[in-house]
This record gives sequence, structure tokens and C-alpha cells, in this order.
Amino acid sequence: MAGSAASILLAAGTFEVDRVDFSGLHRVSYDEANAAAGIDPGDFMGTLDVGAAERSLEDLPWIADARIRRRWPASVSVDVVERTAAAIVLTAPDSWVLIDIEGRVLTSSLSVLPELPRLSGIAAAPTPGRFLAGDAQALLAVVDAARGQPDFEVAALWRDQRGDIRARVRQLPGDLQIEVALGDESAIGAKTAAIAAVIGGLERSEPVLDVSVPHLPVLRATG
Repeated sequence: MAGSAASILLAAGTFEVDRVDFSGLHRVSYDEANAAAGIDPGDFMGTLDVGAAERSLEDLPWIADARIRRRWPASVSVDVVERTAAAIVLTAPDSWVLIDIEGRVLTSSLSVLPELPRLSGIAAAPTPGRFLAGDAQALLAVVDAARGQPDFEVAALWRDQRGDIRARVRQLPGDLQIEVALGDESAIGAKTAAIAAVIGGLERSEPVLDVSVPHLPVLRATG
């Protein structure tokens, strides 16, 4: 009888959404998230397509993960995890956009540029919500390996005419900057460690720090 009573209540639409609560929103507005989820007061709790609503939320450029739970009898909780900006990339000449560490484009063209690594010499960034082309992956690996380094931070990364990776890094603490030649896409972690091992001992800007052979870092002339 209890099961039959519950079925009758569900069929009658007794359990309708009264409230939708969001948590984790910072860069995404409530209105934007609510519209993407598509869950409105009065919707029947028992027939909510939770999976579709989660996927719709994750289509928003800033949202990495969304979890929706029914809170019977009449509320819905939506927990989202937003992406973190890791760098800026050219989408057109003199037009920069934010990306995360996976290469997902987070914004349209920026009017004010944040203090983040600038990536160039790669395919132009696509529209928000899409991902950078494959030629950006090694540059993103450098950004990732350098995050949290106590000795330096990356100011800019680019591919030169040969496709090799170059960087401009800033000594920490201080403002001393140096150009770094990383060579090809191999051994990114070891090359980042080589930068850290050398840059702390520099007292003036040198032409180029070459870590393309990470166990033999050398200072050389520009070129």
C-alpha cells in the first residue's frame, strides 16, 4: 500500500520543484547557470533529466563539473566546479582570451589583460567553450610544470619559426627577466627544473638560457 500511495502522489505531480540552490558559482552568474540547467519552479521532481542538465551546465565555458541532486520533497541542489584561468592566448592580432590549463577557451576578447603567461606562435584560439589546437599542448605543459615554482614565473611562451619552444621567465623574488630556449616538446619537467636550478643564481639578465638539454643548461648568445 505504501508503494502504491507513493506512486499515486508522484503521478499526481505532488512533488514539484519549489527551489533550485546553486553552489560554487564565481565567474558564472546565477541567471546564466539557472538558464543552462533548465530546472524551473513547478517542474515535476520525479521526471527531471538530471544528466542532461549537468551536461548543459558543463557546456558553459567556465564550468568544469556539475552535480545535481534532488532534495525531496521539493528542492534541487546544483554543485558546480569552475575552471581556473591559467594563461592568455591570441585569438586575433592584438586580441587575447583567457584559457585554463587544459586549453579550454574561457572568454571572448579581453579589454584588460591579467598578469598571466602569454602564449603565442600557435594556432589562434577558437570560440569560448572550445579547446586550443594540439600545438598548444606543450606550452600548457610548461605553464603547468612552472606553477608554484618558488624561483621563477613564466611571463610568456611561444613557438619560434622552427616550432621550438621559447619562454620569457621572471626571477622570484625580483624583476629580473631572461629568455629561455626549451627546444622540442620532450622532458618538459626536467627543463623546468633546470630553469629553477640556474635562474636563482643570476644577478643580471643574460642573453638566453638554453635548457634544451636539461642536464646541461647553458647561457648563450641570442639566436
